[in-house]
Amino acid sequence: MARHTLTALALKARLAEAQKVAAEKKKPQRIGDGDGLMLVVQPNGSASWVLRYTTTRRTDITLGRWPTVTLAMAREKAEEKRRLIATGEDPAQKRAEEKQARAAVASPDTVRKLFDDWMATTKADLSAVYRGNIEAAMTKDVLPKLGAKRPHLITRADIIDLMRKIEDRGAFEMVRRVRMWLREMFEFGIDDEERPLMLASPVPMGTLRSFKTRKTMNFPAVTNHSDVKDLMVALRRTENWTVRAALLFSAYVFQRPTEVREAVWAEIDLEQAKWTIPAERMKGRLEHWVPLAPQVVELLRQHQGVVGSEGWVFPGRRYGKTLSEGTLTGRLNACGYEGKHSPHGFRAMARTVMDELLKVDTRFIEKQLSHEVDARLKGAYNRAEYWDDRVLMMQKWADWLDAQR
Repeated sequence: MARHTLTALALKARLAEAQKVAAEKKKPQRIGDGDGLMLVVQPNGSASWVLRYTTTRRTDITLGRWPTVTLAMAREKAEEKRRLIATGEDPAQKRAEEKQARAAVASPDTVRKLFDDWMATTKADLSAVYRGNIEAAMTKDVLPKLGAKRPHLITRADIIDLMRKIEDRGAFEMVRRVRMWLREMFEFGIDDEERPLMLASPVPMGTLRSFKTRKTMNFPAVTNHSDVKDLMVALRRTENWTVRAALLFSAYVFQRPTEVREAVWAEIDLEQAKWTIPAERMKGRLEHWVPLAPQVVELLRQHQGVVGSEGWVFPGRRYGKTLSEGTLTGRLNACGYEGKHSPHGFRAMARTVMDELLKVDTRFIEKQLSHEVDARLKGAYNRAEYWDDRVLMMQKWADWLDAQR
């Protein structure tokens, strides 16, 4: 293909004409020098050198503004790009990578740092349990892949690829949660004035329409009162003392598995027969009081003789760790209750039996389950509401469980 078709004199004449035509037609005009090199003249009279080339697609790459970049300089720059193309490289892609590298040097920001700032700023008042869930998921699925990268360079493809890997292992609910947390984290970064690069390059999260979803289902639970006897007998035959105590305690108090497993002795007043669960450990972020029937107090006193009276009430085998929900679930499965009852199922069991068989007022049951119907009522929340009635209810429930032998 012909090259160097322009002379300095011809360029000067054609530039004046192109500026006039571009202004009249309000459209850019091109002055070719051969083999893809051209001077593109804008309607406002400015002009830039552009090299048009084709690799997998046709691409225009700017070489500089006229007259700062002269005809001779433009030809030299064009020749450099052609040599890159001859070796199989894409000049435009190479320029983009160099720009990203310079931005990376200029900005020490990383996804890991963004995550830390987001957690410290917007998630500081969450319960320790929920914070732990976020940190565990991000540490497992996000940070190993994206943690060292610059937030403003993360693409939609990066996010989709990450979520596909979670989907592939069947963690369909985790796909939804991780996407939700990532969206919140990146929106936090976009609103952060110290992260201007993120405002210019917000991460498109895509949708979840193409992802599989898990069919919603309740936790398995024994709710027929005639079946509770066999369950209680199986629990009392558990050989591991701590696992046995944790499962029996769960049956008596029917609080959430996490609230039970992470209980510490400082929360339990055996003299007053009361367990005070602090707000930061509750799902609804409200302090919760649990009456302890005499049977439960006696169980805990015996348990103190095994594990001591400080730290975790139900310590796990690993130092400094609590019993895991998997351990409790495993024991129930070993007793023949796989798919029939779960650590969370004690709540449904108590709710159903006390309502249908023991005829307990559902207001007392719902209060003891810490089911607050409207979060807007937190300011008027009364942790001692129905306390005397709940004490009697928990005694009635414990007596009925003890009768199932």
